Amino acid sequence: MVHEKVRLTIPSDALRPLLHLRDEVPALGHLLNGVLQIVVVVDASAVHRELRWRLRWRNKPQARTSLHEAIDSGVVIAVAPTFLKQEIEKYLAEIATATGTSIDDATAEWHRFESLIHFYEPNGDGGRFASVDPKDASYMMTAEELGAHFVRTCDPHFQEMGANVMGRELEPVLRDYARSTSVLIMIKLGSTAALTFSIEVFVEAIRGITQMIRKLPPAGRLMLVAAIAIVFLYPASREKVMQWLKAIWNRLREAKPVLVSLSQEALKYVAEASLTSKTSSEAIKSRLRDHKKQTALYHVRLICLRATEPLSADEIAQRIIANGYCSRSKTFTAYVRRLLSKDHRFVTTSDGLWMLRTAA
Repeated sequence: MVHEKVRLTIPSDALRPLLHLRDEVPALGHLLNGVLQIVVVVDASAVHRELRWRLRWRNKPQARTSLHEAIDSGVVIAVAPTFLKQEIEKYLAEIATATGTSIDDATAEWHRFESLIHFYEPNGDGGRFASVDPKDASYMMTAEELGAHFVRTCDPHFQEMGANVMGRELEPVLRDYARSTSVLIMIKLGSTAALTFSIEVFVEAIRGITQMIRKLPPAGRLMLVAAIAIVFLYPASREKVMQWLKAIWNRLREAKPVLVSLSQEALKYVAEASLTSKTSSEAIKSRLRDHKKQTALYHVRLICLRATEPLSADEIAQRIIANGYCSRSKTFTAYVRRLLSKDHRFVTTSDGLWMLRTAA
């Protein structure tokens, strides 16, 4: 019997819910903490380019730019000052004319892309940036206050103001990183559509069972050994176990051609993804500016940027620890609450939950 090889396909979008899961289930942190998440401030010039491509050059409604795909995957967290809305809405008619579309089409595409952006209202002093270009001050303040890795722009003024500028050249690198890393993470979690077996999850399961047995008291371990011995001492029980093992072996023999075919295809796919993930990760890291050891406040900002809803101070504290921050404080939650209360970047909801400040 000839079995057709199965091509594994894992979309980059699969990464986003797993990154959310990383924050919500700290036990999975060791599998996902190595995934890069890049905070990018997008300015009006970058959004103009995105909208013009969508309205003029896109052939299929589901087609995406590299930047859009990287945002959808969760690898890029796109942020912008609320001033961006004014800048785009002011020129929608011009964009529609330039692309040969209607103002309604341009507005609809803007609203779709707008939904991908985390908007933030900076509160610092932008006077030192105003001498270069007053319109860019809010973007620079947003980048500084949120600790953004890049500013995505086509405007040369940002380099003059000291921003770590990201151009078009890095967008496909971020997209390729998202695509390849989603494959590796899904394989790690044993959750591919082709039912690829995850050795790592299997090892973790065996490790958990072993640890559970070791924690048993001596009497408990003795009872477990006795139960296993009884099964094999009685002919009827032994026969049932042997029949069960034989049935499993026969099923594996029957499935072997499919499993081998699938494994060969999967191994090739994973090997390609592993290489792409490594090279793209190195390319991204080479463009990041050196940072000192990240403070607790940095982690608070990042957790709130990642969050899909407001969080309690206790939940933020737990996610910070799961994110790799080390604290010996016995009152770490109280410390986090003080950070949130004293920093103008955060606001509290009526039920005592915290979030980054946005425009009213």
